[in-house]
Amino acid sequence: MEKNQERLPVSTGMKICRVVGIVLVLAAICYIIWCGDFDHKGIVGYVDDCFVFMAAYMFTRGSFLRPERRYIRRQFYMLSSLFALLALCWIILLAFMK
Repeated sequence: MEKNQERLPVSTGMKICRVVGIVLVLAAICYIIWCGDFDHKGIVGYVDDCFVFMAAYMFTRGSFLRPERRYIRRQFYMLSSLFALLALCWIILLAFMK
């Protein structure tokens, strides 16, 4: 982007996505701290925590990109969806392992 070009204004939808992203990261941190989830012994129990946090972080990171970077934002949202799907699959797997 050239120095003379003005930046696009942040839309209301992106501002809402930023607030939702911050709430999701805080909820992911609460999920990690919460002792009621399916934490097994060893590394297996912490993989779902990692997936949940990374899904929330990727969504938030994509929401805080400049409006000009639509393609990169879409990639962050796709990674967020992938991590959310992996977290869901892992939580279901842990639920049936007990």
